[in-house]
Amino acid sequence: MLVFGVFVLFGVLGGIIANRISWLPTISGFMALGFLIGPHGLSLVTRGMLHDSAVLTTIAMGLILYKLGCALHPKEMLYSRSLILMALFEVFLCFGIIFYIIRVAGFSMLHAWIVAAIAISSSPAVLVHVAAEMRAKGPVTDRAKSLIAINNFLSFMLFSMAIPYAIGKSGGIAVTNAVAYTVYRFAGAFAAGFLIAWISVRLARMLKPQDEHYRFSIVIGSITLTLGICRMLGFSALLAPLVLGSATRWFETSRHNLSRVTLGEGGDLFFIILFVFAGAKLNPAMVISAGLLPVLLVMARVGGKALGVYAAAKLDQKAEKPRVLSISLLLMPMASMALGLVLTASRIVPDMAREISAVIIAMIAILETIGPIATKEAFLLSGEAGLENEAP
Repeated sequence: MLVFGVFVLFGVLGGIIANRISWLPTISGFMALGFLIGPHGLSLVTRGMLHDSAVLTTIAMGLILYKLGCALHPKEMLYSRSLILMALFEVFLCFGIIFYIIRVAGFSMLHAWIVAAIAISSSPAVLVHVAAEMRAKGPVTDRAKSLIAINNFLSFMLFSMAIPYAIGKSGGIAVTNAVAYTVYRFAGAFAAGFLIAWISVRLARMLKPQDEHYRFSIVIGSITLTLGICRMLGFSALLAPLVLGSATRWFETSRHNLSRVTLGEGGDLFFIILFVFAGAKLNPAMVISAGLLPVLLVMARVGGKALGVYAAAKLDQKAEKPRVLSISLLLMPMASMALGLVLTASRIVPDMAREISAVIIAMIAILETIGPIATKEAFLLSGEAGLENEAP
């Protein structure tokens, strides 16, 4: 309760300060104040308090992943050749470049695979919040949301492929048992997401016009129930909300549309908590100890994704420079999914996670510093930001 109150009030202060600086998105203000009050700043919030309050960020992240999943209709995705092409190009080109650099740096193939799998993910929270803040709508925004949903899904899959071998190597457990455990987490997340989506859509169909205000409660209830099931049964809490959002979009009809439920002013609460927490977790000493490798990996990641987006757009004959550059910038931030996968690795294979966490967390620190600013510039470059169209 104490952490919740401190996060919210200091987060709002950070947002107010950021709004006084035209080029700075409010997310940067949330993180800066989070760092200030965190264990590496004034220590108003200690490491123990951060650990005990992790459930707050789990719910906030679940909501954001759900909203991202709602942007991705399975049927529409499968029929969109250009979307699939761009997603595969940007993901696997980025994965290959980072894998190569990590190998050259002296890491094993397994370490390189895990780092590259985590690094291809992008931050949905930055995109969703900055888009809402700037009232950005249009094809570039929609394409970026779909690409982030796909690359987070592929990141989770590639990460999951390596975990059985990591478990076997670090814990002496048979690879077949480790594979079964990974499949259980993966399949369970899909099952939970689909089941709760079906239940929530059926419940929404019972609403009458005067009951429409219950849609928000259905959404929050479905997300928290999904996360609770994942926590109780050991399913992936990163994958399930994404599946929940996509399945909800698939099951619903035009009436009582749950995927279009807006968060309103209350939505700021979730973003404030998530990014103040992320700022409080930043450890400058860990970033410095990682040396120049994270900087090189950040450059490779940004370049790989930009090159993949451009190559796919060129093949599809839609390589307009502002559009390509805007999408590339929107894919730059990396935070929640990457941090979640690092924490998952720390819990499952702690010995191996220690060797890669410094690199990944240093990358997150860099990209979460410059990423929100790049995202804001991307919306302005694409012409989809609605701020300039507001009445005085």
